[in-house]
Amino acid sequence: MFLSSIVVCLIGFFSIYFVPAVPQNSNQELAHVKLDCTQSATFFKYCFSKDKCGQNDFLDRISGNYTSTCEVRCHSDEEDIKNICNAWNLSSVCQEGELNFTASSTLSDYSLEHLCTFFPILEIAVTGEEVSDPTCPAQTTINCTLLCKDNSLMSYLGAPLTVPPTSIDELLSHHQFWLYVLCFIIAWCGLAVTVVMSDTVCFQLLGSEGNRYGEQRLFGSLGWGALVIVAGALIDYSSLGLPEKDYTPAFVLSFAILFVDVLAATRLEIEGSERRTGTAGSVARLICEPRIVLFILCCVVVGISTGILWTFQLMLVEDIAFGWDCHFGALKLLQGLIMGVQCFGGELPFFFLSGWFIKKLGHVHAMSLVIGVFGIRYILYYTVTNPWVFLPIELLNGFTFGIFYATMTSYASHVAPSGTEATMQGIVGAAFEGIGVATGGFIGGSLFFTVGGPKTFLYTGIFNVAFTVIHVILQLLLSNFRPQSTPVGGNSSPMGYMPPSDSMKPVAADDADANGEDEDF
Repeated sequence: MFLSSIVVCLIGFFSIYFVPAVPQNSNQELAHVKLDCTQSATFFKYCFSKDKCGQNDFLDRISGNYTSTCEVRCHSDEEDIKNICNAWNLSSVCQEGELNFTASSTLSDYSLEHLCTFFPILEIAVTGEEVSDPTCPAQTTINCTLLCKDNSLMSYLGAPLTVPPTSIDELLSHHQFWLYVLCFIIAWCGLAVTVVMSDTVCFQLLGSEGNRYGEQRLFGSLGWGALVIVAGALIDYSSLGLPEKDYTPAFVLSFAILFVDVLAATRLEIEGSERRTGTAGSVARLICEPRIVLFILCCVVVGISTGILWTFQLMLVEDIAFGWDCHFGALKLLQGLIMGVQCFGGELPFFFLSGWFIKKLGHVHAMSLVIGVFGIRYILYYTVTNPWVFLPIELLNGFTFGIFYATMTSYASHVAPSGTEATMQGIVGAAFEGIGVATGGFIGGSLFFTVGGPKTFLYTGIFNVAFTVIHVILQLLLSNFRPQSTPVGGNSSPMGYMPPSDSMKPVAADDADANGEDEDF
């Protein structure tokens, strides 16, 4: 199962590379400009209604002798059209109140005046006649529409040649979208099983030293943190001079690493249990235990918060960065540093210390800490105005993922009846990612595009703080009205570790047979 899940994950993710892009729609809209004919030259004049961040990025990228050819259609008073036609010696081809021609404009010779850009016209052509450097004896301005071959220019003029699907219904009508969804589902099915099986195998290999799980799991964070930087650098390097990012290096790198992962996993030596004592009935009774139900609910809550984080954090960073400086030039650097701090400053040390945290606090109190810190982290996001302030806040990821993940997996391993460890890991994993992360994505999407990014994280943070208080109160009530029993092994539990009550303890195989329980779980 472990090896197969890695292969499925590899196939699913690598297949995404071959999914064709969703086709763009042809834009029928024309660019609206003014034709400004003067004694020295004739210009296309385009004005913005207000100063807009990044509006001149296209102009900043112009270099060399950059020219563009456009189809022009002008409408104006008959007198203005007649004056221009006479000045250009085109009286024989002019129509009443209308002038149509093809123009070549030297974009590199543009000039700016307040909110307006002037592109000089180098040459015009109409029905076989050509005029170079057209001028007028008296300044005349008329309204025109343009259709240019240069998509960048058309985008600058507010009428791009192609546009993406503009509605959900339109997007869903494209088979390319559904191919992408199918590949993604296959990839994440493989990934979900891989995570569950790897955690189960890890605890089985650790045996009685399960508290050292975090020391093993930190190498996953190390690989992620290092390779996200390497992959980003390779993508940037391979995309030099290209209009769009080339993600080929990331797919090749992931394929190679997952292939090596399969080879490495074949070398694992895992001893199987001689006899499984866990049954379907024991697991069913276990997950009906109030403390277990509450713990699983906590996994869902953390999953919701994590889903919002994974999906919308970098969008929030982008909004804050451009709100702080509309020409913020270090966005990708900042986003890369945020990922690095999350990994090397947060997850790595806290995975290493997770065993100590859980031993001192216990699983339940550690979970309260995780949810509370999540609330503080998100409320801090709401206060950020300088994007660089995100970096120190990301150190809290050590609590919200490092401590949480070690707590979730070790608790499942502790309470699982013998032989059902993988099932319990699957249950808490499904609560976290299958329900929590997915729900967080839906909730976050609704909030983000309704109230904005900062308030999305503020509301989620307040919810986390409130749930932490409720969680502590419920645990106190459970302690008073449903006292915890002595653990199965007879050893005292760390404070806050809530094992199942006596009625929920795993049923031995012989007892299961006597009660008619099904062992084939």
